Amino acid sequence: MREFEPIFDLRNKKVIGYEVLYRAVENRELFFEFCTEEQDLEIFLGSLEEIRRNKEGGYLYFVNLFGSTLLSYWHVIMENCSDLRDCLVLEISEKRRASSKGIRELLEKVGVLACLDDFGSGWSSVEAIIRIKPHFVKIDIKQVGEVFPLMVQVVRSLQLNPIVEKVETAEEFLQVRKSGISFIQGRFLEEIL
Repeated sequence: MREFEPIFDLRNKKVIGYEVLYRAVENRELFFEFCTEEQDLEIFLGSLEEIRRNKEGGYLYFVNLFGSTLLSYWHVIMENCSDLRDCLVLEISEKRRASSKGIRELLEKVGVLACLDDFGSGWSSVEAIIRIKPHFVKIDIKQVGEVFPLMVQVVRSLQLNPIVEKVETAEEFLQVRKSGISFIQGRFLEEIL
């Protein structure tokens, strides 16, 4: 079971894409803490199939993947992404440490856009951003709390595109607007825009 969560462009007041979220387990945090690379690959490939079934032109589709899974199964990933290169964004999970240099080289081979998930937690650090050079960096507003403005400043200083996740209240939305961020992920804006 998967859910497509919208990513909005606040400047243009439109949806630019969706994150394909895996919802088939009750405790996702615990599941992904112990998830193997083989399971991660299976979930990833299932998400690609879901994109193929529901794909609409002009949208980006963000799909999570451990960096270690990319390094171990890059040939399978490359083979299965070939028809989605124009719309797929590999969202590298913060949950598993992996060779940033190796990930960057493989992303170039696979030929898709990259996103680093949950900047500031787990493996998702300034060092990882500098080495991987993703197109997008996600910031979970709930995880970073008071240091949100600093996280935004760091991502902007590296000339990357921040996407703020888990914005669920008017107060959080105003904080994002005040920061000048263009991209926000979640269902909060569906009825407004």
